[in-house]
Amino acid sequence: MRKYSISAAIDDVLSNFLLLQNDVNEITGLYKTVITEVEKVLISKIMKVTRNNKQQTSKILGISRNTLSCKINALNIGGLEEID
Repeated sequence: MRKYSISAAIDDVLSNFLLLQNDVNEITGLYKTVITEVEKVLISKIMKVTRNNKQQTSKILGISRNTLSCKINALNIGGLEEID
């Protein structure tokens, strides 16, 4: 069985998103929107897997714990209780 890659998943989602738009020429700021939304989902999912352990999450993501905390605040990622 072939592994489903992250890039294939993103390609599928973006293709569906673009198909559902009435006029793609009306879309603005898509790059920033996609990056922001991917960061939110990525951080939230990994925080859930690590049971909100910021040190473990930052290691998995390859970013510093300080950067992770800044992103959590900047992206308004709620529902995360400090466990570590």
